[in-house]
Amino acid sequence: MDSNSSEVALLSIHPRFAEAILKGEKLVEFRRTRFSREVSHVVIYATQPISKVVGWFEVSAIEAHHPDKLWVKFRDCGGIDEGDFRAYYLGRKTGYAIRVRQSRRLKEAKPLTSVCSNTRPPQSFTYLDRASARKLLGLPTAQATK
Repeated sequence: MDSNSSEVALLSIHPRFAEAILKGEKLVEFRRTRFSREVSHVVIYATQPISKVVGWFEVSAIEAHHPDKLWVKFRDCGGIDEGDFRAYYLGRKTGYAIRVRQSRRLKEAKPLTSVCSNTRPPQSFTYLDRASARKLLGLPTAQATK
């Protein structure tokens, strides 16, 4: 998150996929929509029944392909079976794979309000303000670097 142009996104992720990312078993997160900004880190909000922020990961790349190509390329590291993958992308001509560089689990899961002012989790994702994101990720804040 050194670049001023990179952002941190908060993603709502099903608990089983969040856990697989944090264990290093799931190396890509599949999405139907793309970020409109360059994202360097993703904060993981595990959906119900956990309903908390559980960790984060660095983004190494984001790839856009037809779902058939995504499946061939990432089936062994995507943490999803083919039936669920096909259902997720049904009717889509393009899908996105967010490649996980390194993931970190928080020592203690945090409520959503500890990282943003939202009281409801994002349907898909939202961008976090830099100060909150840097604090959560344990990076120096702009004030601390002055």
